[in-house]
Amino acid sequence: FQKDTIGQWLLERVCEKLNIVEKDYFGLRYVDSEKQRHWIDPIKPVYKQLKGVSPMVLCFRVKFYPAEPMKLHEEITRYFMFLQLRRDLHHGRLLCSPQDAILLAAYIVQSEVGDYDPVDHPNGYISEFKMLPKQNPKMEEQIMEAHKNLKGQVPSEAENNFLIKACQLDTYGVDPHQVKDSRGDQLYLGVTHQGIMTFRGSRRTQLFKWNQIRRLAYEGKMFIAHVNITEKQQPIGYKCATTAACKYLWRCAVEQQLFFTLSSSINTPKVKSGGTLFSRGSKFRFSGRCQAEAYVASENIKRDEPPFTR
Repeated sequence: FQKDTIGQWLLERVCEKLNIVEKDYFGLRYVDSEKQRHWIDPIKPVYKQLKGVSPMVLCFRVKFYPAEPMKLHEEITRYFMFLQLRRDLHHGRLLCSPQDAILLAAYIVQSEVGDYDPVDHPNGYISEFKMLPKQNPKMEEQIMEAHKNLKGQVPSEAENNFLIKACQLDTYGVDPHQVKDSRGDQLYLGVTHQGIMTFRGSRRTQLFKWNQIRRLAYEGKMFIAHVNITEKQQPIGYKCATTAACKYLWRCAVEQQLFFTLSSSINTPKVKSGGTLFSRGSKFRFSGRCQAEAYVASENIKRDEPPFTR
């Protein structure tokens, strides 16, 4: 790309290459030299954002996990959503009960190999697939039994059933941010279509819905959400490991809130983080369509479903 190539142009080329037209849910992510993750800003030059980043590796990822993935119009979009969630499951981000994990893994196997057949699938065939973070022979046996019950499901059906199950889980769409609460206890904070949630281990402990959150800010390492609890608005703070991690969390939270709550992205105002005596704070402008607009655009897709290779 050229020195003045902006993030949106690059993302559009990637989506073009992958034949994805429902591109509002995806983004390009990279890791800087301090091991801090970032999303490529669509309206800024890529070259400037990647200054000092070596090697320059950009990963195509789901950025906004839709509240209802089955509202995605095209099978190819749902397939890429499935691939991302499959990755989340494998990396321990899509945490769930052992029973749910077994079922999700069985859907993956059905999508990959089709119906169970004792001739084609001898003992141990499940171990060829790495699907769960702590996969073991006992689990693989349970996955095999669950796979046997999915007879007749074509790949797209198995993937759709995977999506339907995954989007009901508390950890759906959670990209965990490590933080500490006011008592100094370590938590993981997630930002999704529902709002901001906290986790202790795999257990969700709090959920602040977007309509309860009046303002988001950060000061140094402190991420602050001004939340309406009953009639009273109160600030709730979480401490991040670094200022860069805090700014990244703030940007993610603001972007997710706007994407999922706006009815129109036209004339979206700049969002400010506040700032202190020693800093001006940060400004952020939302670009692209919001979920409401993306759903409408999906309904108006006129092309035939594109063929693709799984």
